[in-house]
Amino acid sequence: MKTLTIVRHAKSDWTHYLPDHDRPLNKRGKSDLPMVADRLNQLGCKPQVCYYSTARRATDTANGLLDYMNIDVKREETDLLYTFDAFDVINFLKTMDKHVKHVMIVGHNPGLTEVINRLSHVNLDNLPTCGFAQFTFDISFWSDLETVEGELDFLEYPKMIG
Repeated sequence: MKTLTIVRHAKSDWTHYLPDHDRPLNKRGKSDLPMVADRLNQLGCKPQVCYYSTARRATDTANGLLDYMNIDVKREETDLLYTFDAFDVINFLKTMDKHVKHVMIVGHNPGLTEVINRLSHVNLDNLPTCGFAQFTFDISFWSDLETVEGELDFLEYPKMIG
């Protein structure tokens, strides 16, 4: 069995004229992190590793959530998740080591919404900022990710829990 937790970065700040990659979280984005972290803890989310996009808003989201969750997890930034394409995200996931049972990724839309739709029975229009979903797959190897439909464990976002 493999478990995948997907988190879209929290709300970012558009008030500064910065390149997309460098945009920080805004006030609401920062305030959503402890609430979402508490909810992930309540749901028993315990990834072994968290990979996240190199974009500042994704990095701040991943590290903020994991700090608030207070769990021991390997953290790794990767430019492979600074993508907006589901195909890229799925290919990244398929390279996970077989010993990793639970991985969390933090990235961007529309790619993450498309990943959710492609790997499960869910038909989601949009994963809101700081929204998260978790799936369980009856596979032994991440390379088999697209051979079975994932079982949705939960799908939530800040306005549902706030």
